[in-house]
Amino acid sequence: MNRLRWPQKLAISTGALLALWGIAGFFVTGFSSFAGQSDTWILWLRVNPLQNTIHLVLGVVLLLTFRSLKALGTGALLVAALSLIVFGLGAARYDDGVVNVLNVNPGSNVLHLLAGFAALAAAQGAVWCRQCDRVAALNPS
Repeated sequence: MNRLRWPQKLAISTGALLALWGIAGFFVTGFSSFAGQSDTWILWLRVNPLQNTIHLVLGVVLLLTFRSLKALGTGALLVAALSLIVFGLGAARYDDGVVNVLNVNPGSNVLHLLAGFAALAAAQGAVWCRQCDRVAALNPS
């Protein structure tokens, strides 16, 4: 673990949080009413199976790509984009006339925003670390 760079550690922690949140959500919601609104909560976040699947998939992507800085740059950027899109959909969804397929509430919006920025930081950090490695390889000590 000491040989991992900070973007890799950030990806592991963010990915583990998202994957565990998705798994815990399935224990609470099961698979019924996949994209429907429900009053099922985990701590302060309302969940449904669609949101659990999104959390699990995004977490697994980060956990699968952390070993390689190149793969992490791409995978974390994808996770960041999707998390921020889900945040945007959740933030725009406060009209009672619209079906809430993501079953969002302010707490889940905060989770998506933080996960999106953490993944974005991991992606940018992976690119920076790769650039530093290239410069170090060109400059023999």
